[in-house]
Amino acid sequence: MASLLDKIKGYINSVSYNVKKVLPLKDNLDKIIEKEYEKAFEILDELNILKYIEDNYGTIKSNYKTKYIKPKLKILEDQSSPNGEYEIWENKIIISKKSIERLVDKHLKSLGYKEIRGSIGDIQYIEYSDSSYNSKFLYPFYVNERDIRKAIEEAFIRSIIFHEIWHSIDFNILYKPLRVFILVGGPTALNDFELRASAFEVIMYYLANGFHKDERGYMAAYDNINMCRKYIEEMDKLEKDGIRVPYGLGFCYGNIIVAKYGPSLKENIYKIIDDIIHLNKEKAIDVIKLYGDNLEWISNDKNSNSVI
Repeated sequence: MASLLDKIKGYINSVSYNVKKVLPLKDNLDKIIEKEYEKAFEILDELNILKYIEDNYGTIKSNYKTKYIKPKLKILEDQSSPNGEYEIWENKIIISKKSIERLVDKHLKSLGYKEIRGSIGDIQYIEYSDSSYNSKFLYPFYVNERDIRKAIEEAFIRSIIFHEIWHSIDFNILYKPLRVFILVGGPTALNDFELRASAFEVIMYYLANGFHKDERGYMAAYDNINMCRKYIEEMDKLEKDGIRVPYGLGFCYGNIIVAKYGPSLKENIYKIIDDIIHLNKEKAIDVIKLYGDNLEWISNDKNSNSVI
């Protein structure tokens, strides 16, 4: 186990170093958001993910199976929160430029304004913390040596868009959020909705970037599992303090899946989608506990026929 953790740390420490603290210039976020939005749907089409969900989970209504309707993109100038959201009734994905700028500034500071050793295509890691549970996780992104801000913007926008796309899948094809809201008991019953979206976000981020094929990329997922074990140990306290845990829990589940499958993530995507569709809090915790205590097992289990 120690050798695996040492290997993880070695990869991470070898790709960056601190230099002068200069805040990079801001980019044209509209173009970046629009480009990332289209790229997200291109990868979904390439993998036939939307068609797979339609064919296998589409709701039958009046002898007609529901079809996915691509949401419209709406970019807001001034709204500061949230980073992104899915508007159910208008079928729109809304991205806030102000919130993205604030998020990127925060993580540039957390990097210490690091510049990059290497060329375009090298991997860097965003180490970010969440004060609500005092944890630090790693997020890989590909270097743009001319503009680190743009590289980080693209990374976060890409992940946010995939999160909101899953919300649109849940409503357009599965009809889960509306059904749960009406029949089970209001907003607090939608936690699994955010859990699934967060898990999908992580998995698609790795697939869209090709990190699942690069050991330097999916090693970040291994590193995150250590923090995820601590996270689930503190969940009862977090919930008592009024902190919503499905986002972090979904993030952790997604990292487990990435670490487990690594290079075979794409080949197993339909099986993974099946599991996300049926994912709930109890199952996510069980998976994190199982694999969190068996990191070496994950590395030898990438071709298993079961997610658990």
